[in-house]
Amino acid sequence: MVSIESFLTGLYGFYNAIFEPVLAAGPYVALAFFSASLAAVFSIIYWLLLDIEKNKKLKEKISDTQDLMKEARKNDNSEKASEHMQKTMELNQKMMMLNFKPMIATMVFVALIFPWLGATFSPAVDMNQVGNSTYEGKFTYAGQTTSIQVTESNETDTLEIGDQKVTEGERFNHMKTEWEFKRFGEKKGGLFSSGNGQVTQLSGVFVDLPFGIPLAGNELNWLGFYIFIAMPLTFLFRKLLGVQ
Repeated sequence: MVSIESFLTGLYGFYNAIFEPVLAAGPYVALAFFSASLAAVFSIIYWLLLDIEKNKKLKEKISDTQDLMKEARKNDNSEKASEHMQKTMELNQKMMMLNFKPMIATMVFVALIFPWLGATFSPAVDMNQVGNSTYEGKFTYAGQTTSIQVTESNETDTLEIGDQKVTEGERFNHMKTEWEFKRFGEKKGGLFSSGNGQVTQLSGVFVDLPFGIPLAGNELNWLGFYIFIAMPLTFLFRKLLGVQ
């Protein structure tokens, strides 16, 4: 039986092969391309699978019913307000069911693409021990493989790539962008990992922010950059296709 890890390895290899020319343009260009492409694909999915006219009518009914509910509350007519609230809930449920099919199709794309994007722009590099406190691994991006070396220390671990040397939390330049050395240690395991061996966790840094964001800090990683590009484009594409 094929394991999830084996399936993803084969799938990632396929993606790496067909998208190598895009990835070779650099992480900024590549991630902008994937963000725009997925925004377009998700919008087209909704355009094809959603009954746009029925969805529009439901939205109008919900808006009208909410106005009636507000009016009833304003007039202290709790019975009417309760009736309109119940009607609003029923209409919202119908609209949710109407959106269920395109939502499932979108989630399938997310499940097949997003883990690969994470592995590409925030890779965990497998490391092999070559000395008492020295480990080596291969950092691969866009078909280009570069050797990295990590020296383990009680104070802070050090990563070497080419002529660059950084410690945990610091950055190095590679393939037209900056990468942060996040951590070195044992695999965390989980659904897609055996949990055995040592890894070096790297993360592409796409945008430095002048302020801190909860859970993101002062920089946009690949996911933050994707959201920054995809959200306005999704709104634009859906507007052009008449999907509200």
